[in-house]
Amino acid sequence: MLDLLRVLGLGLMATVLVMVVKEQRQDIGVVVRLAVGVVMLLIIVPDISRVVSSFVRISELAHIPVQYLALLLKVIGIAYLTMFVAQLAQDSGEGGTALRIELAGKIAILLLAVPLVASITETVLKLIPG
Repeated sequence: MLDLLRVLGLGLMATVLVMVVKEQRQDIGVVVRLAVGVVMLLIIVPDISRVVSSFVRISELAHIPVQYLALLLKVIGIAYLTMFVAQLAQDSGEGGTALRIELAGKIAILLLAVPLVASITETVLKLIPG
């Protein structure tokens, strides 16, 4: 909970700072947003580690194969990082770049899903008599 409060406080301070600075120097606002975003990610790394550990424990209890858990964690990571970078581009006034970043993230997720879809399709085809 303390990490959340630190991130919220940092976000509030950064928002005010960027609002004040961007009137004079918009380039500094972009650097502040990027730096704050990196610091926020570093603050929550221990929380991310705990979440991953919890997912691993749950998957072991449920006897879920490791490759499915790895796929899930990769998809979540790609989605969050893509969202973070796309929002940074959007905040910098690069809406077109943000859309292309989001598209790249979606394609990366689809590429990760192909082996899973193939595996499910194989399993279903084995169940169908024929």
